[in-house]
Amino acid sequence: MGSTREDLISQTNELGSISGTYIEVTQAAILSSILFILGGIWAFISPNGIVNNGELSIIEFAIIGTIIASHGWIMSFALGAGFDVLPFVHKFIPYQEASLKSVQNMNLAGTSIIFLGIIIGDIEIFHQFLLVGMSAFAFQYIHLWNPIITLLKNRKLEHSDPVGFSGILPAVTIGLGSFICIFSGLFSDEIDALFLSMWLTIGLIWTPICWALILSYFNRRMNWKIISTNQLSFRSIILGLMILLHSSSEIMLYFEQIENSIAYFLRGGLILTLGLMINPHRIIHKCLSGGHYNALIVVSSLFIPLIGFMAIFYWIVDENSPRLFVYLGNGFLMIIPISVGITTGYISTIHEDHLHRREEYRKNGWPTSIILIIATITLSGPFLREQMFESLPLRLRTLVVAFPFLLALFRMASWWKEELIPEKGSWERIPMFWNEINEPLDPYEFKSEE
Repeated sequence: MGSTREDLISQTNELGSISGTYIEVTQAAILSSILFILGGIWAFISPNGIVNNGELSIIEFAIIGTIIASHGWIMSFALGAGFDVLPFVHKFIPYQEASLKSVQNMNLAGTSIIFLGIIIGDIEIFHQFLLVGMSAFAFQYIHLWNPIITLLKNRKLEHSDPVGFSGILPAVTIGLGSFICIFSGLFSDEIDALFLSMWLTIGLIWTPICWALILSYFNRRMNWKIISTNQLSFRSIILGLMILLHSSSEIMLYFEQIENSIAYFLRGGLILTLGLMINPHRIIHKCLSGGHYNALIVVSSLFIPLIGFMAIFYWIVDENSPRLFVYLGNGFLMIIPISVGITTGYISTIHEDHLHRREEYRKNGWPTSIILIIATITLSGPFLREQMFESLPLRLRTLVVAFPFLLALFRMASWWKEELIPEKGSWERIPMFWNEINEPLDPYEFKSEE
């Protein structure tokens, strides 16, 4: 007889452990993603939809959608992973259950408020609700400030750590999300401000998160050693410098201090740098060697250098090439579906570890990965073939774009039913992986240093 969700959560915090809190955070993220997808479809097909009525352009809606997803439900997946894993890495708990609940509630509330604004259909009301929703996202980051400071002060890293400082690199920049959210909410009717918000989110927040999760999975969890420990610092410095260069260019572009071509090049350059730093050829080699791996993380990781290369290629080739992909499409794809694939793949691995499911009995998850591949191809279309896509009726365009989202929604709902509340096996507060590669751990023994 399997454990119920209430049983799982009851194991988490009585004696100071937060192991298992990812369960509730993940469920909140799935609910938020449902609202996000339904809201997007409503905006396009409803008689009073803000896109269908022409009150908001497709480009503006794409940028706003990227920002909402980045700070909303996708961020919830990432935080759920961090809440569960970081105490095992650093042997202490930098946050309390109350903080996690606040973050979860603010995240879900933000998406719900914005969803309501979309349903109402009035553009002025939508901008007002968007400001309120983005403010809720901002407060989720504010709740993280103290735990982040605690983590940075008390981190325990060894020279032999397969992830090193890269694992907490997101903690250095994620707090800036509060300022980005407020800025985007206040100036949501200015497309230049939206572009700045979107690309600062990708550069300062999601690039470090993807870097940390990829290394955590391949280097620590799988022990694939895609990057040797003696190269970690050097590669992290290169990526960090690229992040600073890219973020500076976005700010200067907003204030009209540089040409947009420079910023466009650095947008693709940032993604390509991240993609090359993870050694994609080693990932492919390890996959071909056989054995279990999470295909969702693998495919998402391999798409990063491909999208970065395409952005640079189209930037170089011709001024008449798909420019929309160069300055917007690459960023959109970096969030949806790549960041979605990395975070959800990581969560599913964590959950199977808590179920102590032997790797020989695990599925690689290629059906879900095929959905991600379909999503990447389908969502690339509007950015690579702008004129052809714009010639299609709006509802047909909506169907093309919505199709991969609906497939993903179905897959998340089925995974929720089949896996998130286990019916077979026994959920354990100590993930299988950690007791196998380290000395036996008991998070109940961890002390909260918040």
